[in-house]
Amino acid sequence: MYERLAEKLKTTSALKWFSGHGAEESWIVEVEEELGFRLPPSYRWWLIHYGNARLGDGNILTICSPEHREYADTDILYMHRLNKEEDWLVERFPNRLDLFVPDSDELYYFDTASRDEQGEFPVIRYDLMNDMIDTYALTFAEFLEQLIDERS
Repeated sequence: MYERLAEKLKTTSALKWFSGHGAEESWIVEVEEELGFRLPPSYRWWLIHYGNARLGDGNILTICSPEHREYADTDILYMHRLNKEEDWLVERFPNRLDLFVPDSDELYYFDTASRDEQGEFPVIRYDLMNDMIDTYALTFAEFLEQLIDERS
């Protein structure tokens, strides 16, 4: 199902990932229980098969082991918990689940209010400099492919 993405991951130099660091299914289920919804299928596939990646100056958020989650700024749930502490952020972006926050003027997040028939959330790009928000990709798999294509 994700053959094209898997091929790109084999050959890209833009994305750095380390095999053997995938998330365990039980970790994913635990995160989904706290979030209150199921993560998108292509993101779950990524988490299990790859789990981690560095792209340029940022990490694509992952799911860390529960014993490391409380201090891992690469963990999607840890970052979500931090964001929930910011009232203005929750008010402005109630359905935001951060995905990729590079050290630049943009960030990418799942719009958890817009699930398609396959269970995928669109990935939204927020241009912080211009305060512009647009749909970057319709699925996590498409998001990764676009980032690889743009930065290769």
